[in-house]
Amino acid sequence: MGAPAAGPPLLIVAHGSRDPRHAATVHALAGRVAAARPGLRVETSFLDFNAPSVPQAVRRLASDGVRDVVALPLLLTRAFHAKSDIPAVLREATAQLPALRVRTAQVLGPSPLLTAALERRLREAGLTAADRAATG
Repeated sequence: MGAPAAGPPLLIVAHGSRDPRHAATVHALAGRVAAARPGLRVETSFLDFNAPSVPQAVRRLASDGVRDVVALPLLLTRAFHAKSDIPAVLREATAQLPALRVRTAQVLGPSPLLTAALERRLREAGLTAADRAATG
């Protein structure tokens, strides 16, 4: 018999990108989370461009008998994707799965640690203070 589950599965919801490095990074992050939390099922999904889509991942979880899921938006701000896109796609994906409960966690930011790391990386990339001030 396997180790007991460490809580409901975590469904990472990333934006997606045409750049294959994005999906590779998301999958690597999911692997690190799973390694740090033995017994926790960690799945990835994407809003656009990459597979599995959010509906595909939700259907797979439901077909495996999962009844409770935590969706984690892999976003740094509570902007449009977090407020509108992700709730809508999760509602649509679960509309035909009444036995599946999906709770959505907060986005990862804004965080002073993430902001400092971003500022450092922008400096390393050669952006001036004026360039950085002009970015979102």
